[in-house]
Amino acid sequence: MSDSKYSAQIKNLRRNYVRFPLDLKPEVLEAFKAKCAELGTTPTTEIKKFINDFIKDEQ
Repeated sequence: MSDSKYSAQIKNLRRNYVRFPLDLKPEVLEAFKAKCAELGTTPTTEIKKFINDFIKDEQ
């Protein structure tokens, strides 16, 4: 079985989404992860919320 059970999901993600790499200093990333954990959220969620709020404020 060479195909992952998630292959359709992965194909959909790659067709409808793009990756946005971000370089951070390790200590900044760790502090951000720790703050997110303290708040019960994830770094990805917080970055996506920031981008959506930023776009909304600009329109």
